[in-house]
Amino acid sequence: MTPSYSKPFSRPALLSLLVLQVIGFVVLVHACQVPVFRYALERWTPDNYRVVLTPGAEGWTGEEKEALDLLTSLARSKDVPVNLTVQEGEGSSGSPGGTMELFYPGYNPGVVISPIWKGPLTKKHVRSLLDSPVRRELARRILEGQSAVWLIVESGNEESDAAAEALLKEASQYAGDKLEIPEGVVGRDEIEAGEPLPLDQENVLQSDVPLKIEFSVLRVGRDDPAEQLFLPMLLNLEDDLHEWTSEPMAFPVFGRGRVLEPLIAKGIARANVLEDLGYLCGACSCEVKDQNPGMDLLLSANWDAAIEGSEIILEKVLPPLEGTAVLMSQATVEPEGGASAAPPEEVLSESSETGQDEPVVSRAVRPLVISLIGVVVLVGLGTVFQLRRNRK
Repeated sequence: MTPSYSKPFSRPALLSLLVLQVIGFVVLVHACQVPVFRYALERWTPDNYRVVLTPGAEGWTGEEKEALDLLTSLARSKDVPVNLTVQEGEGSSGSPGGTMELFYPGYNPGVVISPIWKGPLTKKHVRSLLDSPVRRELARRILEGQSAVWLIVESGNEESDAAAEALLKEASQYAGDKLEIPEGVVGRDEIEAGEPLPLDQENVLQSDVPLKIEFSVLRVGRDDPAEQLFLPMLLNLEDDLHEWTSEPMAFPVFGRGRVLEPLIAKGIARANVLEDLGYLCGACSCEVKDQNPGMDLLLSANWDAAIEGSEIILEKVLPPLEGTAVLMSQATVEPEGGASAAPPEEVLSESSETGQDEPVVSRAVRPLVISLIGVVVLVGLGTVFQLRRNRK
């Protein structure tokens, strides 16, 4: 029997193909072009941590009441907002004095979770909870326009810590030279100059903070007394981080204090650094914060006030806490323009051996790639199905 051949595509198949092509086109056209780090700074509101205050067996003491009032007033401040919710625990702590318990954002009633830090309720702990030298320095650099800050939690082994710092600087410099701001981003000055408004308002910057590709490194010691309530926010991001206390950890911080999971020990490798920085500098393909990786840090700063003006005066957007000047002097800050030693050969084991430029892969591109692959697969399956149907 001579087989009968029909047209490759019937009208329904062509219609399905057209719809899929339109969907793919819309996904590409409407993908926000603002880099992830800048979109996070201007549009993502930090999630609230939760601190639970529980009185001692005999209730609150006079000093504890003062600490409680201080915490409550600072947590409710509109001048210097802090992403913190204060709750009073049920019953008593079972100890002679009152306690503070700090929890990550994301509270589910009825689900038992452990605090990331627990200690007595004192004014000193209240101040350390809300503010510290390292967090001030992070905010300052981000508001000056840095794309991200690599925060190294030191291992205590100076050779390992210095090698990690050198690698991060070298890889960050490479990424800074290779990465570019995605096309289509529109600055506020262009709008004010009378340029026509773009079709997608998501591509318009909302502040005058300099838009540039720039990274830096900041180190903090595990035993730094000024950071003892800040470090638990980093060291509990993953369940097994306590197993790596003798190794340096590198946390990329961006936006309004958002941090990605750390690179640890041999994981502080060139390829991993470039992948994280590529994601942060890529177009923000998914504007929903909760669908992006990372965790918000607890940080006192009026981000909205800071990004509204062209002049960034950090003292006006951070809290005037007692003792801050003393704490600031204890922060370990990388000197501006300081030279860094070449990273050890073994730490750069994942770098290119050919000497050629390596591509910087961005996590932000992955959703688009996956969507396009899905479209191709659907079109292919639909075509095969329709061809077989037409041959019957």
